[in-house]
Amino acid sequence: MRESDILLLKAMAADNVKAFETIYNKYWEMLVRQAYTKLGDASEAEDLVQDIFLTIWNNRKSLAVQKNLKVYLLTAVKYKVYRVIYSRKVLCDIANLDESQVQTDVSKILEFEELYAKIEVAIDKLPEGQKETFKLSRYNHLSTKEIATKLEIAPQTVHNKIHLSLLFIRAEIKNYLFG
Repeated sequence: MRESDILLLKAMAADNVKAFETIYNKYWEMLVRQAYTKLGDASEAEDLVQDIFLTIWNNRKSLAVQKNLKVYLLTAVKYKVYRVIYSRKVLCDIANLDESQVQTDVSKILEFEELYAKIEVAIDKLPEGQKETFKLSRYNHLSTKEIATKLEIAPQTVHNKIHLSLLFIRAEIKNYLFG
């Protein structure tokens, strides 16, 4: 790295604003040109480079430029440009969503919510002991052994109650799913 860049970085780390301004003025135009060639938008390129210099100033005390300040700055531009291009692609993908696809997704969500409501009704119809066992298993994510300990029943009884609950729920929603 050039001796002048090393001295400027050290001075900047010591809160010397003039050193930062010197680095800024020395590399600003080159970095904006580099960003502009990839982005094609001068304002966006300037904003991107401005963000890089803001980050450098905010991290001046811990900034670790190993070999070459110019290469470090160009690499920072490259990665910022990649992020901008990626976010453009994501926005473009969102903008190109087909309205029928959105409608389909909404109807699937509504169908799921309706099915979930039917399952909740079926669970409420279970006998109290089965309902409690089922909820501990499925809502509280307790193991068969934990449920058995908590309810002071045999693990096989827990297993049987969950199995019976699932059979009952399936029978209750069968008409909804296939009817």
